[in-house]
Amino acid sequence: MRQHPFLAVLPTALLLAALVMAPGCDKIRASLGKPTSAEIEAIRQAQEAREQAVRDSIAAAQAAAEAAALAEQEAATPVIKRFYAVAGSFREEANISRTSALLEKHGFPVCILEFKNGMRAVCIDGHETIAEAQRDKAALVALDLDAVPDPWIYDTNQRLHIEQ
Repeated sequence: MRQHPFLAVLPTALLLAALVMAPGCDKIRASLGKPTSAEIEAIRQAQEAREQAVRDSIAAAQAAAEAAALAEQEAATPVIKRFYAVAGSFREEANISRTSALLEKHGFPVCILEFKNGMRAVCIDGHETIAEAQRDKAALVALDLDAVPDPWIYDTNQRLHIEQ
């Protein structure tokens, strides 16, 4: 009895199919020059570690930026005292800068209070008592500066300023 030609090649076809279907086998993969499952896992873990390092680096940079912004905001926020001797209030930044520089030149600690109406007051650093603020106002009057024609005292209990 003669064998069918398909049956003669069947063992070879099955062997080839097994080789093609068996790339998951580490020995076969290694013999073919492909990475083994352990090497693939090591590559995956290394990639995951790199990605986590990038995420950690981004998170650390964001946290540092937020901390720096918070520190800057806290440093820029003046402590609101009760009374301030005001040299003048202005809308124009040039006037604010010029008056601030003039007061600083004469040795006064300067602060700026922003009012709800859009004006900004150039003040001598605040005090808890009106007597201290009146002394600052008298010192401004004594200087007789053209840039500070009519100093006045601002009481923060009036709530005309913007809380910072």
